[in-house]
Amino acid sequence: MQNNNVTAQVIVLALSFILAIGLVGIPRALAALPTVDSGTVEKTGGKIKLTVTTNGDIPKKPDEDIKSVLGFGFAWLDGSKAIVAAIHPKFDDSNQNPNAWHTHTVDIAGNGCVDVKKSQGGVIIKGNTMTLQFPEEFAGNIDPSKVASFKLVEDSNCDSGAKVEVLSGPKDTS
Repeated sequence: MQNNNVTAQVIVLALSFILAIGLVGIPRALAALPTVDSGTVEKTGGKIKLTVTTNGDIPKKPDEDIKSVLGFGFAWLDGSKAIVAAIHPKFDDSNQNPNAWHTHTVDIAGNGCVDVKKSQGGVIIKGNTMTLQFPEEFAGNIDPSKVASFKLVEDSNCDSGAKVEVLSGPKDTS
């Protein structure tokens, strides 16, 4: 009899959880932002080409999922330095393409705070693949070996006002 009561309580708890998710929903930004499947880094003829392939199509313009977070992007990482493709319609930090995808080099502190550097480079999106291509000098001393997706969150302890939270990865580039 006692086992039946425990089983009944577990079933009621599970059904309550399912009902709560159905009523409240899972935050779309957590469920729908693209995650990294794979990435590459190629250097040839003074140019660097970075690619990322994701679990679904990469939006070319801010969709509702991207608008629900401070910023979203992909980072090709070299330790605490990275080349990023970012989109963040809630603030401007670039003349290049402030309301759509654009690139930066960044430094990332141990606490996740972001220090944004240069901004330049082309972004091409085809379905679930993004490609960046630019002269190697843009990368400076960054030699990426991993790729990750991230979102930006506000943090008043950071000079930039934002820090990075990794959503997927980092995965080795091949």
